[in-house]
Amino acid sequence: MRLESTRWLYGVAALFVLMGLALRVVPARVATPPAEPITVAPGELPPSGAEQAEALLTYEGIARSNIFSQERTPPAERYVPPELALQAAEARPSVPATPRLRLFGVAVGPTGSVALIDADPQIPGAEVYRVGDMVAGASLIEIGDTAVVLEGPRGREVLTLPSSSRRSP
Repeated sequence: MRLESTRWLYGVAALFVLMGLALRVVPARVATPPAEPITVAPGELPPSGAEQAEALLTYEGIARSNIFSQERTPPAERYVPPELALQAAEARPSVPATPRLRLFGVAVGPTGSVALIDADPQIPGAEVYRVGDMVAGASLIEIGDTAVVLEGPRGREVLTLPSSSRRSP
């Protein structure tokens, strides 16, 4: 009885080996849908070799740069793809002449004090500022525990943290 079951298992194993070899040798046929040929309009020419080389050099500079460097500055204007430029212009809300400044927090670290101020309506959330930075056209001259002082064309302006609803112990 035991010998018959062993032969049966060897027979099934051999069958699987033969099926595996057959599947390995015979290529799989995949149905590919017919595709329409790509046509280029007469006015549209592919970029020349010089233009492609210039683009690659530009991209290489981007790829080699350190995106976490402290010396990096944000671009003056955010990139908007040409096909979305019209939509972005229509969707852009009107910006008030003088933005409303709001102090979110103050932190002190080994490199000095920083203030979290929402000053740019184009950027959601607060930005980090240090003493000497320009905040909406005014210079940040002092950072305290719960307030910051700005000096600018409108004179001296003090921003304070909103009062907390928590009770002090």
